[in-house]
Amino acid sequence: MGLEGEEKMMKLFDKIVSKNWFMKVLALIFALLLFSYATHSNDNSNEVNVPSDSETVVLENVPVTAYYDTDNVVVTGIPKTVTVTLRGPTVPLQQAKLTKDFEVYVNLANADLGSKTVKIEIKDLSDKLTAIIDPETIKVNVKEKVTEEFKVEAEFSNNSIKNGYSAGVAKVSPSTVKITGAKDEIDKIAYVKANVNLNEATNEDISERATVTVLDSSLNKLDVQVEPETVEVNIPVSRTSKTVPIKVIEKGTPKENIKIDSITLDKKESTITGPEDILKDVESTRVEVDVSTIEKDETLSLPVIISNGISSVEPELVNVTVKVTVTKNETSNSNDKKTDDQNSEETAASDRVDTKTISNVPISLRGLKKNQDVSLTRPKSSRTSLEISGEPSRIAEVNAKDFSLYIDLTGLDDGEHEVPIMVNGPDDIDWELAVETASISITTEEA
Repeated sequence: MGLEGEEKMMKLFDKIVSKNWFMKVLALIFALLLFSYATHSNDNSNEVNVPSDSETVVLENVPVTAYYDTDNVVVTGIPKTVTVTLRGPTVPLQQAKLTKDFEVYVNLANADLGSKTVKIEIKDLSDKLTAIIDPETIKVNVKEKVTEEFKVEAEFSNNSIKNGYSAGVAKVSPSTVKITGAKDEIDKIAYVKANVNLNEATNEDISERATVTVLDSSLNKLDVQVEPETVEVNIPVSRTSKTVPIKVIEKGTPKENIKIDSITLDKKESTITGPEDILKDVESTRVEVDVSTIEKDETLSLPVIISNGISSVEPELVNVTVKVTVTKNETSNSNDKKTDDQNSEETAASDRVDTKTISNVPISLRGLKKNQDVSLTRPKSSRTSLEISGEPSRIAEVNAKDFSLYIDLTGLDDGEHEVPIMVNGPDDIDWELAVETASISITTEEA
């Protein structure tokens, strides 16, 4: 019975297995088992295959937040930034690196006045990460906070003002500022300045926005807060000038037959400009008239000569009118007449006047400042000629070396000028310039 039953079961199993539908069902069952296993394996891998090793990231310049009573105290010694080293799994580590959604802070909310060492802390950081802060602790000083009002003074360099001009009283708006800081810092305040810095010297009124600087007696900058931080500075700039008389200075000696009756100017006063310390000592300007060359009534155009340090004069030229009386030497004693032909010839020879032209006499420049550059537009060659006259024997001896031609540039500013050509030469020789005035152009080179 047992054997027969077993044989029947085997035959039945073989018959079932041989059916096509049975194989399909069996395959489906195996496929479901395999899928279930694979899914279970993947779920386990998320938990088991996470790397156990942590990564490290160093974050520099992380800002530090300070918590304290900002209305009543000032805290010094807190760094603006620190270095934070983070360690932990990759995903939260990278998130913290990119978003920086944590905060590094110092808690001094209930701190007493005085010096103390406190710990720098961190919050809002993932609990999967650890942090090391450098520095870990800092020494701070908690001080009483004080606010006081101070007057602001404008400060600028005299080099900001062009030569010949001066600065008036500066106006600052607002004239006072509120300064807040630790009481001991406020007590050190000696100067509250608004510094005006210009790129180049000016002759115009100055209007600038300037930063307020707070200094102690040793000119050290103090760590305080200023409200407002900048002020408006206005400085009037005006030409420094003075009106003085023009004096006539006679040079040389008139000829024997010439008597100088009067020398008058068409302008009796001149306006000079320059630094105030020089102006106060200048009482006059002058015009020099060489009376040794005067032979008749003449009107001359001559320069107004100024002292060293004076930058300009107005007018630069004046008309000088010279009135003279000419006398003749007559021999009244007939016994003194020479009857000898030889003596007559000598007398005629001594009365004869020769003339001669001296060409290419150089013209020099006087009174030129170190940083000034001058070009002559007329005469372009910086030379001119003289026509001289006198006794034949004397004229034969004289040459260009006996004459000095020059232009006096003292006190002339930049621009075009027409100036007289001055001559120094022998007293016994008369001369006449081919060109009496020169056209010049003056420019000032920047230092």
